[in-house]
Amino acid sequence: MMAVAPLAAAAPEPLPHRRLGRINFQASILGFGAQHLGDQGVEQPLVARTIAEAIDNGVNYVDTAPTYEASEIRLGYALKGKRDKVFLVSKVEILSRPDVLYQVKESLRKLQTDHLDCVHLHNVGRMERWPDMDFVLKHEEGALAGLIEAKKQGLIGHIGCSTHMRVTRVLPAFAIDHIELFMCPINFVDRHIYNFEEKVLPEARKYNIGIIAMKALGGPVKPASAQISDPRDYPMAMRYAWGVPGVAVVNLGMRNPDELRIALAAARSYKPFEASELPAVAARGKELAAKWGGPTRGPIA
Repeated sequence: MMAVAPLAAAAPEPLPHRRLGRINFQASILGFGAQHLGDQGVEQPLVARTIAEAIDNGVNYVDTAPTYEASEIRLGYALKGKRDKVFLVSKVEILSRPDVLYQVKESLRKLQTDHLDCVHLHNVGRMERWPDMDFVLKHEEGALAGLIEAKKQGLIGHIGCSTHMRVTRVLPAFAIDHIELFMCPINFVDRHIYNFEEKVLPEARKYNIGIIAMKALGGPVKPASAQISDPRDYPMAMRYAWGVPGVAVVNLGMRNPDELRIALAAARSYKPFEASELPAVAARGKELAAKWGGPTRGPIA
């Protein structure tokens, strides 16, 4: 009797990809937000296992920040031998050019890499962090000048910015012509509170800036109830974020392989809303916005 070779494991169904604005990179529509991997009590083997499974399933966009506790350090170990498979993003939260260069180099050290694919000015809506946007964007000793220098040195590939609040405060950054990625909260509830979709995203599209959706499920905010927690709302939330014009990636914070697998299934099955579905999405968003009680991340303007 002839021996029968075991069947090879089926390759995972590929994830859809979209171009990052004017950056020549095709990103998976699901990005891995690594904030929770830095939380206290998270063990390195879990981080390694979760990141490996994400990459094996085609996730190629990974986001972290220096302020996410041990996230950068744990990612550095988890990405050994896999660094070239992802578009790796971190952030800076420091005002001056020399301090930005220092923070970028610290991120490189922790992440055990020689370059970052993009670095964001982190949450430019925070007045205590960025009190003078003219200095940040235009002064030769400002934070943007530090990122431009880091790019010249080959430490970073691209420059981006993010904001969670004070929605229109980011608009002057788009016109500077150095910003290539923009990340902000996009979910069907905050659409009725902050409304980045109408106030900011048209300008991002005008400059062909790649748009990254974060907080697709709301949270983490105070009150903790201001998040999309009903499992029945999960598919609606993900479909909404992917359906916003110009969105390249939904950057989702995930804690473990179970959360990753749910997100992967949503990405693989994604279909835009039919016109007949939109009234129900808007109604549910307004209902939850009323329960959330208004701005949860900080001032709107």
